[in-house]
Amino acid sequence: MNRKMLLSAMFATGLAVLIPGLGSANDLDITGNYNCQGKNADGSTYRGEVEITKKGNTYIINWLIGGQKFNGLGILEGNVLAVSYYGNSSGVVAYRVEGDSKLVGRWTSLQLNGKVNKEVLTK
Repeated sequence: MNRKMLLSAMFATGLAVLIPGLGSANDLDITGNYNCQGKNADGSTYRGEVEITKKGNTYIINWLIGGQKFNGLGILEGNVLAVSYYGNSSGVVAYRVEGDSKLVGRWTSLQLNGKVNKEVLTK
């Protein structure tokens, strides 16, 4: 390996260690069962259960909220889990992974006309 390649590799490794979120997504284990708490567009709150499983390089997310089931498919990039969900409604949610037991998310759907809501998952 020549000196330029070695320095580049060292620089990239240093960035991954120093800058949160640049590490490998494989370093995080977000699989498991979570309690879900969130806020709807009308200001009401909800609670439910969420299961996250890994399939290859993707994540399968299953929500059970108020007797309604939602399913999702996501990818983990750094410390952000981006998910498309479907069920009684379809939409997207982006979770920021905080440690090994908490995901803080913002979600929306077409029915919300541009409004974004909050959701927190905890183990």
